[in-house]
Amino acid sequence: MKMCKCPYQLPVCFGGLDPLPAGKWFVPEEERHDSAVNRKRKALTTELKLWEDYLEKVAAGSYLVGAFSLADAIVFPNIAYAFRFALSVGCYPKLAKYYSLLKDRPSIKGSWPPHWLASPQGFDILKDL
Repeated sequence: MKMCKCPYQLPVCFGGLDPLPAGKWFVPEEERHDSAVNRKRKALTTELKLWEDYLEKVAAGSYLVGAFSLADAIVFPNIAYAFRFALSVGCYPKLAKYYSLLKDRPSIKGSWPPHWLASPQGFDILKDL
């Protein structure tokens, strides 16, 4: 999994995909191609729908495998990153509910990047997924 070059080294992709938002910052402009971006957007949309479908099968208000576990700790940063970059709550209501369930946990609040507290919404690059 590729890591963000931010000081917090957050995982910024789903399913091993190159991150769309970070790609704009870390890929030189002359190496950016619309076909690659479209391919990655499609792959990310497929991955998000898989997670949405999985969460449909999990009990409402539940963590991924019952009680809060390492699975949640690993997946949550990706979910938080997606919603920070304007992932649609309307298109992904189960992911949004899962995000809301976890974001207020003391351990997550305590590790939230300070610049996310000051500015909770990042760029709106994922709003159309």
